[in-house]
Amino acid sequence: MDWAALKSKHARAAYDAESRDLHVKFPGSPTVKHADIPPHVYQNLLETTDPHFYYNYYIAPSRVSPGRRYAVSVSYAMKLVLILAACSLLLATSLDPDHGGTFEESELRSN
Repeated sequence: MDWAALKSKHARAAYDAESRDLHVKFPGSPTVKHADIPPHVYQNLLETTDPHFYYNYYIAPSRVSPGRRYAVSVSYAMKLVLILAACSLLLATSLDPDHGGTFEESELRSN
């Protein structure tokens, strides 16, 4: 994968045609990886007179954050489990406020 200079501000880009990964480096910022970028988008980035604008508008939304996907999904899963547990607890205690949310066997049979 070879780095190519973009037309302004010393920005560089590297493209892997097999994996369709694009790496972009602007001055003063770290290298950013983008996944599943079509070849024509990379070609347009090389040819545009304003690569910063083209990058922000067409490429930046596909940014890959390494290691964050799994942590975020686990976080949301844990929040969902806690919310469901809290809701079930609230529903169970609001069934019968006189008995603390529980029913005795004789009360169930009489109905």
